[in-house]
Amino acid sequence: MSLYFDAANILNSEDAGGSLKSRTFNNKKLKNSPAHVYALIAQATKWSTILKEVIEKSGLLQTEKKASHRLRHLFVFNFF
Repeated sequence: MSLYFDAANILNSEDAGGSLKSRTFNNKKLKNSPAHVYALIAQATKWSTILKEVIEKSGLLQTEKKASHRLRHLFVFNFF
């Protein structure tokens, strides 16, 4: 579960500057392997338009309000 939180934190830190890869591999606070976190981020980002459509059509936005937007994308990608 911490893999998804690590990935969501990287995605939410857009104002930190740099590419996703550099932000991931330079982050010393990760609980998981930077390679695993980056792989999840890269693939979820690649499929983000489809994931967004799945989330909207499934009604997940109304039922799961605690999870952030990016965390929902990562969870849905896992089950995609």
